[in-house]
Amino acid sequence: MTRVTTPLAWRGLNRCRLWCGAILLFLGLGAAAVDAGPLDTEDTKTLDPGQVELELQGDYEKSPDEKVSSLTTTLNIGVLPGLEVDVDAPFVLLDPEDDSTRGGVGDVELTTKYRLLDETERRPAFMGAVVLRLPTGDENRELGEKGVDVQPLAIVSKTFGPLILTLNGGYTFVTRDRDLDFWVVTGSFEYEITDAWSLVGEVVSELSAQQRGDVLVLRAGTVLAITEGIEVYTAVGFGLTRDSPDVTVRLGVEIALF
Repeated sequence: MTRVTTPLAWRGLNRCRLWCGAILLFLGLGAAAVDAGPLDTEDTKTLDPGQVELELQGDYEKSPDEKVSSLTTTLNIGVLPGLEVDVDAPFVLLDPEDDSTRGGVGDVELTTKYRLLDETERRPAFMGAVVLRLPTGDENRELGEKGVDVQPLAIVSKTFGPLILTLNGGYTFVTRDRDLDFWVVTGSFEYEITDAWSLVGEVVSELSAQQRGDVLVLRAGTVLAITEGIEVYTAVGFGLTRDSPDVTVRLGVEIALF
């Protein structure tokens, strides 16, 4: 999924660190072509009406002046054909370089997405989505931000044999300070190795509309189908700009409840 985020004071790293990490990740782990769980890029898949999926995702992000860990519980609900609603509720642990460690509930995100066009042999799938960041975290403890962020998003994907390519484009309206608005442009791939194992990767960019810094992250990961209803995933990412994270690590599990 593409998440509405607030920038951290991050610096870029050498590209070779990305490739070394990605190669090690690819050689050591496995994935499933069912879903690109470890990616921020939103895909065009939706749950069938009445289906419910639980996702638990742990994230770790390191920057020069702080470390941020989070555990996000996500409930994905199939509402109508092509229509899905996702609710993300994070618990955040913030470890600043020059302040005490603190933790608590972060800002909840609500995503509504609808697939307007199904994929055909000649045409890609097209989806529209809206992501809302709600101010449920404690702003005074830097666990959340005031106001509501609104992110309309366009999503396009096309399958080429074992390979799925996906593009996202959107704009985030930061209501607490419109000078912090930013564009979101992401692209991802999923490559099916076996029925239960795929490799995934993405480029995630948040481009300042006015005054905030630009974020650029390269991420590579894998998803493994344990059973028909359970998937586990992992990914590592590296930032390439000053305002990007030094490194990100992501682990998670998706469980089909109904």
